[in-house]
Amino acid sequence: MIKVLVAEDSPVVRKLIISILQSDPGIRVVGVAKNGIEAVEMAESLRPDVITMDIVMPKMDGVEATQLIMSQRPTRIVVVTASVNTEESRPAFQAMKAGALVVVDKPRGVNHKDFRDVSQRLIKTIKMMAEVKVVTRWPDRKKPPAKDGQKASTRIIAIGASTGGPAAICQILNGLPKDLAVPILIVQHMTPGFGTAFATWLDSENEMSVQIGQMGRKLEAGQVYVAPDNYHTGISGDNKIVLTSKKISFNHHRPSINFMFDAVAKRYGSKALAVLLTGMGEDGALGLREIKQAGGTTIAQDEASSIVFGMPKCAITMGAVDHILPPDKIISQIMQLLY
Repeated sequence: MIKVLVAEDSPVVRKLIISILQSDPGIRVVGVAKNGIEAVEMAESLRPDVITMDIVMPKMDGVEATQLIMSQRPTRIVVVTASVNTEESRPAFQAMKAGALVVVDKPRGVNHKDFRDVSQRLIKTIKMMAEVKVVTRWPDRKKPPAKDGQKASTRIIAIGASTGGPAAICQILNGLPKDLAVPILIVQHMTPGFGTAFATWLDSENEMSVQIGQMGRKLEAGQVYVAPDNYHTGISGDNKIVLTSKKISFNHHRPSINFMFDAVAKRYGSKALAVLLTGMGEDGALGLREIKQAGGTTIAQDEASSIVFGMPKCAITMGAVDHILPPDKIISQIMQLLY
């Protein structure tokens, strides 16, 4: 039985979330917090397996509550928010940086056209996150100074991540110089509707320019491109982004890390550097092997720092990885390879 603490200030939404969760026999709501202060207190007293965390709450918001819980009583936290607006959803990603595992959309009433899908997604997310180890917050790393002279062997960096990825990606980007001499492509498994908000949040969190990938956009040095919702990211012969909305979902994901890695392997071969971070499942492992076989350099996040070791472990098992490192060491390895 999965014990869940629901933190939500709206009585209507609170009742709806409780009803959805308790419709599953494997989930039990053990407590209800009406604000962040209650959430922190109940996380300690009730010791739930998972907390659903609203962001906008009185007395203490969800971001501060997440920060306190992760420092005092680390618990699996799922952010539940109604907004996918790029500015309003920024606090949700701040909570993820503080240790929350994932962000999902808030149910909007039983008569809403998406109610069934949103409800099933919430239940599925709670069950998956209950199997995840409690998050360990990584220390910030001082940004290295920019250096002159890029090694010609690397022309692009491709990064793939899933559960726990936003915090790891943010840490890695923060550790790289803003005038990085190569472009970066990112596929982050994300609840549909939050991709653009994620890119906007990353852009506000570091000195590098981060944008959502757009069809036909030329890949430029020092620019970071995040795969948009529901589109696979490829690369044309003249180094432009190619988006495909084919119904194919590689490893049940769209965007797929494998799809991007395959495109990078075909276009850049030995001049590619690929990083596979924390995440459930196997997406990215086969693509990482394609890059390695093409002569490129491959890195996987290590088990100790991964929230979920699924994707990196799969890649390591199939012999697709050159380096197995935590995020801070990944930064050092990238700098060593580039300069």
